[in-house]
Amino acid sequence: MIDNWLDTNFQKLVEIRRWLHRHPEVGFNEHETSQYCKKLMSALGLDIYQNDDMKTGFYCDYGNGNGPTIAVRCDLDALPIQEINKVDYCSLNSGVSHACGHDAHLTNILGLASFMVESNINIPGKVRFLFQPAEEIAPGGAVVMIDAGAIEGVDHIIGGHILPSLSPEKIGIRYGTMAAAVEQIDVTLNGPGGHTSRPAESVDLIWAQSHLVISLEESLKHHLDQRERVVLAFGSVEGGHTGNVLPDEIKMEGTLRYLNMELENKLTKIIDNTIHAVEQLTGAKISWSISYAAPGLINDNKCTELVIKAANDILGEENVVLMEESSMGGEDFAYYLEKIPGAYFRIGCNDGKTRDIHTNDFNLDEHCIATAIKVFSELIAQYFSSKKNN
Repeated sequence: MIDNWLDTNFQKLVEIRRWLHRHPEVGFNEHETSQYCKKLMSALGLDIYQNDDMKTGFYCDYGNGNGPTIAVRCDLDALPIQEINKVDYCSLNSGVSHACGHDAHLTNILGLASFMVESNINIPGKVRFLFQPAEEIAPGGAVVMIDAGAIEGVDHIIGGHILPSLSPEKIGIRYGTMAAAVEQIDVTLNGPGGHTSRPAESVDLIWAQSHLVISLEESLKHHLDQRERVVLAFGSVEGGHTGNVLPDEIKMEGTLRYLNMELENKLTKIIDNTIHAVEQLTGAKISWSISYAAPGLINDNKCTELVIKAANDILGEENVVLMEESSMGGEDFAYYLEKIPGAYFRIGCNDGKTRDIHTNDFNLDEHCIATAIKVFSELIAQYFSSKKNN
């Protein structure tokens, strides 16, 4: 049934994805995107559930209330990246683009809803189509949607995200940790400043900052089991205004990412001890804080098995990749999994050109949309089939 529906409707899905791609909006400002999606969902006869606390987010339910509810989530937002692709559906909004594939994620769920309504799929329960804002913003839209009541009454939740390293007929998934815990670290170094000709009479914060970055890297490697995957990297360093003046302040921002949730306290102690040691060595006054922390994304085993079996049946086992390693990226879908069991899988989208997500030339093979809809539709069918048998 799904294959015939996709044969008939695939070009329509491509047109939806390309409209979304042309009109990207950043987190919590996805007004046009949200309205477009609500219009399509309303045209299917589905009610829109939204309140002020959800901001641009909303959800729709399909089915009846006489059984369990499974939610499928997609994300509305784009990134502040200028697209350089020369395609006729290139972003029309300067400085903003769907460089993470959320336009495809939206199309997956819009297409899934269309298939279920148009095919009059009968289920003993409900499917909740969850349209979330601001996945790219920390702490982001998942927290907003949870606080606004969007998963009340939901028993399980499933999410999917494109993956350029896989071809578009494949998906990837793994048991346990799919994505890392992420902590945003802010560091400030202070000193009296001075003339660059006499650093010995002042505190050279540039030297202190350089030493700190190297010392943190060495300390983490030395004090942790080498099998642990931990990444600390700084993406922003600000300080100094001219070449012959030692600055009196340097600010650094970075992220700490790890997969083993039991390491949190140990990592904090290593960082704190290293900072104190660098203070003693350099004379700099160094303060640090974790301004934001997101949990790791840990798949529920039973929900993972559901995705694997459904994907095996609909795509073929050769197109289902059991991933050996977790992503060191963060994903706010983790917040849902702290509340209810669920699973998160990756959707192949390689078009033969794309290097990675979050790049100014990102694009995807649109056949990934058909792959995702097949998996979502089959896992929903098997989910309710298993509930009948129980």
